[in-house]
Amino acid sequence: MLRCGQGHPQQQQQQQHCPAWRAHRQCFRSFKPTIAVSRRPIVRVRANYDTFNTDLLGPHFHNRARISDEVMNSLMELPGTTGIVELRSRAEALTTWKLSLQKGVLPQPEEVEWPMEPFKTKFMHALRNLEMARFTRRYPVVLETLMKQMLSLVHDFELQLLEAQAQQQQKRPPPQQQAQQSPQGQQQQQPQQGEAQQEQEMTQEMLEQAIKDSMNQQGQQGTQGKQIQISLEQMEGKQAGQAGNDTADEEATEALARKLEEAAEQIVSDFEKGMAEVMDNLEKAQLAFDDLSELLEGQEGYALSQGTWQRDGWRELDDLRRKLENLKELRELVRSLGRSGGKGPLRRAPEEVDAPRYPAGVVRSPLQPEEVRGLTRSGELSRMLPSEMALLAHGWPRKVATAAGNTAIAQGDVSASIQEEEYYLPGAHAARMLHRVRRAERMLLSYERCGWLDDTPSRLTGRQEIRPAAEMGPIILCLDTSGSMRGAREVVAKALALECMRGAHRQQRPCYLYAFSGPEQVQELELSVDVRSLDKLLGFLSCSFMGGTDVDRPLQLSLERLQKDEWSQADILMVTDGEIAPPSEALLEAICKAHDDLGLEVHGLLVSSQVSASMDKLCTHLHVFKSWSAVGAESWMY
Repeated sequence: MLRCGQGHPQQQQQQQHCPAWRAHRQCFRSFKPTIAVSRRPIVRVRANYDTFNTDLLGPHFHNRARISDEVMNSLMELPGTTGIVELRSRAEALTTWKLSLQKGVLPQPEEVEWPMEPFKTKFMHALRNLEMARFTRRYPVVLETLMKQMLSLVHDFELQLLEAQAQQQQKRPPPQQQAQQSPQGQQQQQPQQGEAQQEQEMTQEMLEQAIKDSMNQQGQQGTQGKQIQISLEQMEGKQAGQAGNDTADEEATEALARKLEEAAEQIVSDFEKGMAEVMDNLEKAQLAFDDLSELLEGQEGYALSQGTWQRDGWRELDDLRRKLENLKELRELVRSLGRSGGKGPLRRAPEEVDAPRYPAGVVRSPLQPEEVRGLTRSGELSRMLPSEMALLAHGWPRKVATAAGNTAIAQGDVSASIQEEEYYLPGAHAARMLHRVRRAERMLLSYERCGWLDDTPSRLTGRQEIRPAAEMGPIILCLDTSGSMRGAREVVAKALALECMRGAHRQQRPCYLYAFSGPEQVQELELSVDVRSLDKLLGFLSCSFMGGTDVDRPLQLSLERLQKDEWSQADILMVTDGEIAPPSEALLEAICKAHDDLGLEVHGLLVSSQVSASMDKLCTHLHVFKSWSAVGAESWMY
């Protein structure tokens, strides 16, 4: 089978005059497996829509990933989205990206055709290094943010692509200038570009065959041989010019590919560098708090690359979290704060389990059966299911009445004439033994009957459940930030502030901080797990303590806060080293009055080995910190 350009010369001349053949050759020669440099000016085709509309994608597009209109509008505004078909294909690729990240995995490179290479491979590698899929599966807000950031990066990449293509077009001479510089200009210029391309298709083999035929038929070897030799030299010059043009095209294509490689590397590396710190801080927040949903809400939570997630205090927060794992007494102290604990109406509250030497709480126990909760395994016959009873009954002996002998009937004893005989069903012995074994192993399938015990030592598990728990009162923390609190005492104070924030969030109660030093130097901070409060806490953790000590002002502010209804059940916790001036008599009378009227309890934590008389007057419960080794210090130092 002959291919185009390799048949008989006469047949080839007929093919050269065929418009379809010329179009096929032109299409074949313009195809390149790499990025081609377009010689025509870039024409952008846009739909007449200012914003995204679902009608653009047609009735067959299903938004399986629930991509928002805002993201779709950003997708439509990309420089590479040149038409409706392109928009639909990119929407399908974006759907694949989002569905895969919702499952906690990255899409396979062959599953998505957008973004174009080399950006796609480099972006996937960056997401893999950041372990982004682990967070996008758990927190949908992070996934939505990532989709918008991805579109922003693709927008920058496609802009650089268009700029590089425009520069390549400016460097290439126009087609008329190329035709004038070719060897063909020495002879008569042919009016049509198609005929010039037909002459360029003649190979050296075809010219040699034409020479031989001319010499044999006409015998005019001299003159015609020279003419054909001249034609051969001209054709060789044309082929050399065409080869030069192809080489220039290849060099331009390689230069464009290098520019795109560098552009993709720069864009993705900047993204990875900026997000590495953010993802590291996000992981620290996940370890410190049970739930990050509230931290990822709002404008600051949405912009992961701004504000709170790039603060310096995250390192101090993570160090304090690790120290709190060994500071059991601080966790128990925070848990004992606040009143109105115990049983209450059913509500979602932290789960508690029975544990000795822990503060009292409300735990689930079978010792007080109040309701059937479900099924369980036990060894009690009173709670086992009917299926277990049927297994036990199958092993019991059966009795049947039988007639007595003729002697008893002759004597007229009717009662003696009827006797009962025992027998067992098939498998009765095995059923009886199986039931005994299951009861001995406490594996009988039984009803689970339990209730709630109050004032039982218990600990928190970190999970939530529906339980009859009363709302615990708020926490007011008064923290001494004077110069004498530097060193290990400062670490204890900051760790207690973090634990109050975590405990209040876990138990769903408010918490407020008064950081005091000298007279009228009081810093107020609400400790709730949201972006604004966390941002202030990170700033507080990254500061050092200095100044004097005045306890009157923070306690006065705490008593004023107790007058509000939502804070009336709060307890006050004061953390200091005991080096304070004696409180005023008016302040002591106000504390006693709040204790009598509201049941206020003032807890004091002394980060010192000496108990001061002033703290003994102020506090109803006084605690002395003892776990100095957990903060890298010794007790004799303080």
